[in-house]
Amino acid sequence: MPNILIAGELHPAGIDLLKKRSNYTFDYIKEVSDENFLPYLVNADALLLRTQRFRKEDIEESNNLKIVSRHGVGFDSIDTKALREKNIPLTIVGDVNSTSVSEHTMMLILAVFKRVLLADEAVRKSNWKYRDNYESSEIFAKNLLIIGFGRIGQNVANLAKVFGMNISVYDPYISTKLVSKEVRYWDSLEEAISQADCISLNLPKVESPVISQEIAKHLKLGVVLINTARGGLIDLNVLTKGLQSGLIAGAGLDVFDDEPPDQNMILKDYKQVILTPHQAGLTTESARRMSVKSVQNILDFFDGKLDKKLIVNGVNP
Repeated sequence: MPNILIAGELHPAGIDLLKKRSNYTFDYIKEVSDENFLPYLVNADALLLRTQRFRKEDIEESNNLKIVSRHGVGFDSIDTKALREKNIPLTIVGDVNSTSVSEHTMMLILAVFKRVLLADEAVRKSNWKYRDNYESSEIFAKNLLIIGFGRIGQNVANLAKVFGMNISVYDPYISTKLVSKEVRYWDSLEEAISQADCISLNLPKVESPVISQEIAKHLKLGVVLINTARGGLIDLNVLTKGLQSGLIAGAGLDVFDDEPPDQNMILKDYKQVILTPHQAGLTTESARRMSVKSVQNILDFFDGKLDKKLIVNGVNP
């Protein structure tokens, strides 16, 4: 009877799915640390991970482990090489939160352009005259550059079109056939950035910042930067200096280099910057879908019908 270790709190729908299968046992740790889930690994045939790190030394001690199921689509905190060396597949949940992330991205774009934080603060402080500053901007006819044109990037494009934005794309890993006639495809990142009023980062983690010191030389004056993808895609020095000089008019950030970020982080002092706690993909609806799918991946593995497209570390079970 396989034993499943669940490391991190799940939506009840996933737990209910497990309870219906009497041929499995499971251990459930809602509050996880680097240490408290390790003793359970000895008996675990499967591991379901939320945001917990899974390091090489942990994997080497997991003698019974046959599959790791990630509750989400990112796996930066998991040693995929160590899993591959032990022939343990790592699965993700696939397209269950692209709607949530794209909606959050669009929300940040609107919130930054409309100066929502400043407007809210003005009302709370009885500063009704703030409205006469005309600080809010329209997004109609603004040029939106989407860097990374996967499911989320495509969803953002569809949402932004409704608001009348001009959509362009930079993604060297896709075919131009995926881009409709209504979307401009750029071969050059420098040229793409130079015309953008707003830049939305919707790509996986990369080794160095996409918005780097060098690339920043091509930013259009008054640009807005949005990042709901991964921390480290925007050079923090570029962002802070750009906000101070006015080169960057505002930013919306859901992800950070270190999470949670340091409480002394300088960005929190800028009211033209909207900060959210890496929650773009965490809605009530997506939490249910991720919970069910991450459990289903484990059940499908033991039933011999796992969707191999959801395996991300190159192991063929």
